[in-house]
Amino acid sequence: MSDVSRRASRKAARGGVPNVLFGRLSLEEAPGDLIGLADVLTVLFPWGSLLRAVACPDAGLRKLAALGKHDGRIHFLYGYGSRESAVVKELGLPELGNDDLLSHLEREYAASGLQVEAHYAAREYVASVESTWGKKLAFSPSARAFVEIRGTVQQ
Repeated sequence: MSDVSRRASRKAARGGVPNVLFGRLSLEEAPGDLIGLADVLTVLFPWGSLLRAVACPDAGLRKLAALGKHDGRIHFLYGYGSRESAVVKELGLPELGNDDLLSHLEREYAASGLQVEAHYAAREYVASVESTWGKKLAFSPSARAFVEIRGTVQQ
């Protein structure tokens, strides 16, 4: 996060962004003072409770949604596979790979105040995301599926 925040603090002519805020907040503490603050919510390659919130929409997803302004954009990208089977089982995550899951996610996100489109992302796309972890996941020999969710906050 330090590299991205350093680049964001540059002058606008050099790619800086004058109104960006970077922070770290546990999902359990969200939204706190940040309610309705974000124009854009981005979650890339989450793990643990954050992965559960985006993959199994429940109260955690509602907490995430509460961070965004009405009509704010969201972009979530996550994936897992057979190598993580113990964690998948422990968190109660759904098996990835069928289109019924995507429809289910869209409905559950709508119930949490998010209008979204969900689709499976190709490894090539995941590799193109500016994330060291994303590249490791994309080029791993392990079988893995990725889900991308984009949309807006409607609450």
